[in-house]
Amino acid sequence: MATPTSLPATFVAGNVLTAAEMNDLRGAFRILQVVRATDATDRTTTSTSFVDANISVTITPSSATSDVLLVWSLRRDTLSTGSTRSNFQITDNSNTAISGAENHLVGLLASTIRNQFDVTLIGYDSPATTSATTYKGRFKVQDSGSTAEIQNADNTGQLFALEISA
Repeated sequence: MATPTSLPATFVAGNVLTAAEMNDLRGAFRILQVVRATDATDRTTTSTSFVDANISVTITPSSATSDVLLVWSLRRDTLSTGSTRSNFQITDNSNTAISGAENHLVGLLASTIRNQFDVTLIGYDSPATTSATTYKGRFKVQDSGSTAEIQNADNTGQLFALEISA
């Protein structure tokens, strides 16, 4: 697989790329595979510790130098009155949060109004392996006595893992 480091440092007008350089350019930073999971079931939690949102993807990188772009889209609903803070994250096999794939939301809810937010978390991982790696969505409430819901029945939740060539 081509890497960007095998490309010329600069391109000059009028220079013709060799076949090898063209192949390197064609192979650099490509999406090699996409894995997608969906969930159409509402999920609720009152836990102040992260719990699984029952959505996960498993991807097997074709190269140990590949990176993985992760995208989780969901609709968050507040079911409690008053202030409800909820947290969302994408984690790897060991439940370690993926850098950039965390979100903290505050919702205010009157007794007759529901508070809904469309949420998209984006993270980037460099697993450095060609073994299957599982990523999953997790969520919690910040305050005891609160309830947070992922409203998948109205808006199907999706979790994507995209392998990016290095």
